[in-house]
Amino acid sequence: MGEPKHSERYCKSIAPSVRCLVKKDTEAYKAYGLEQAGLRELLSLNVFTQGLKAATSGHTGGAPIGDVRMMPGTFLVDRQGIVRYTYYSADIADHPSFEELLKQASLIAEG
Repeated sequence: MGEPKHSERYCKSIAPSVRCLVKKDTEAYKAYGLEQAGLRELLSLNVFTQGLKAATSGHTGGAPIGDVRMMPGTFLVDRQGIVRYTYYSADIADHPSFEELLKQASLIAEG
């Protein structure tokens, strides 16, 4: 939902060995079947809980960038371009754990 420079900074700080691909338009977003969040996905108990947890840990969000209603999703793609793992978020605060992603990436690499 942001610009490629934001994704590059995020990927470098979180997973420097992973190549993140970003497009400025929403073509890939739509191709992966991601949708816009409704009130339930924006204001769920999980969103409130995760926001409170982040705030009490000293993490606060900055100004929103891009379309804040874009639902998140996580996809692991192998070197041949085949999607091997998909995670469609239930709300805007729902994401797979890093442990789950590392486990799935290992399974894909063993392949």
